[in-house]
Amino acid sequence: MANAGIVHVPAFTDFKLHDITSGASDPNAEFLDMNEVPGSASFFAENRKFLTRKLWGVASEPPYFHHGMFTTMREAVLAHFGEVNTSCQSFVNAPPEEQDALIEYLKTFQVLPPGTTSRIVDEDFQARSWPQ
Repeated sequence: MANAGIVHVPAFTDFKLHDITSGASDPNAEFLDMNEVPGSASFFAENRKFLTRKLWGVASEPPYFHHGMFTTMREAVLAHFGEVNTSCQSFVNAPPEEQDALIEYLKTFQVLPPGTTSRIVDEDFQARSWPQ
């Protein structure tokens, strides 16, 4: 039986915890560490490790970052430090047109409504040409 209704989706994640902050004073850290036992001293310690979010559908799920405080993908990319600081710095050091190309690529990771006939759509999910 072919696929039996199963759809394989490239989630673009490693499902691991990563420190993506710049350190103890990073405003993106959380006050409670939900990865620890509730009520323990470590639970009340700051959390700087977050589960890697899937990129599949990211363009359909603003606001961005683990706390949802960024309204643009560019803000979210620029807020990454810690274990991914090298990647973030590569983005910062890239020419503006390459930065824009990456953001446009991320915008293609969207979940389209049922019945959408084109994979390249405008804000109303109507087919459009690429590039525009």
